[in-house]
Amino acid sequence: MKEEELYNPIGKWLIKEKGCQQDEYSQGYLKNIQVGDIRPDILAIRYELVENVYPKIQFHGYVVEVKPDENALNELIGKITRVKKRIKTSIEWMAGLHTVRLYIGYATEQVSHEIFEICEENDIGILRLQVINENVINVYEVLEPKEIALNGMSHSSQRSPGIFEHCMNEIGYLRQMFQRPENLYDYYIRPKIEEYKAQIELRQALDYPKDKLSREARDFLIENIQSEFPQLEMTAAGSTILFTPRGGGREEAVFSIEHATKYFYISFEQQRYRVYSQNQIIEFKNSGKEYEGNLKNLIASIIIPRIKTKLLNLKGK
Repeated sequence: MKEEELYNPIGKWLIKEKGCQQDEYSQGYLKNIQVGDIRPDILAIRYELVENVYPKIQFHGYVVEVKPDENALNELIGKITRVKKRIKTSIEWMAGLHTVRLYIGYATEQVSHEIFEICEENDIGILRLQVINENVINVYEVLEPKEIALNGMSHSSQRSPGIFEHCMNEIGYLRQMFQRPENLYDYYIRPKIEEYKAQIELRQALDYPKDKLSREARDFLIENIQSEFPQLEMTAAGSTILFTPRGGGREEAVFSIEHATKYFYISFEQQRYRVYSQNQIIEFKNSGKEYEGNLKNLIASIIIPRIKTKLLNLKGK
């Protein structure tokens, strides 16, 4: 059997067993691809979204050097060793992948102790290939490789779609593996960045008002709304907090809190309330006057019924 006929079974094994994606974004694996001054037989990539502080995609590579039988084992070991050395010094490898794992793969009934020892010493994995016929080739991982950590594509390269696409296209194997990197960005990174920015904006809005009694009143109001309406989520627009049905846009906001430094506003159609504390509320209807009641009464008698009405109106649309 020719060496090239073993590439696809190994590539498919990497997709099935190691999670290398073959989907609308990635081709899963590449064969006989030039990377710098070396040409691995197979390069597969598994990608994942990481959200520790700022969202980014990490790329994990799997490189396999292949021979059809045991007759060229010395050549096989020599090539995978050279690949390992180049990976650790090549800018193209270091700047794209975050980790890489190396394998040799060849057809044999039993891997010799000598090959096991050489590969274990060099952190290289072994794939034993069982050739049944030209259509059936079984792949067995008899030695798992150790992960080699690389620098990988940085956070700064993934903060905008234009920069991301440029950096992906600058690295040959990523350019060939991911034919439309802008789609990868739009599906995985953009929503998380927008979510991250929305969280920052909400935290900044929640930092108002500065007055202790007013903030305690605002927090009491939020707690009551969240308890009564778990289907609503909070977002921010500047210093204003909006309550919208989960998954809805800001245009569907059913309630808002407008912050000032020492108080906050609650507005309903032609009514407006300025809240200084749970027990001091100014009502603006025709003219400003003290609201005859506390915040707890306002929540129960006006705020909750109004929100319920707005939710019913949204549901009826």
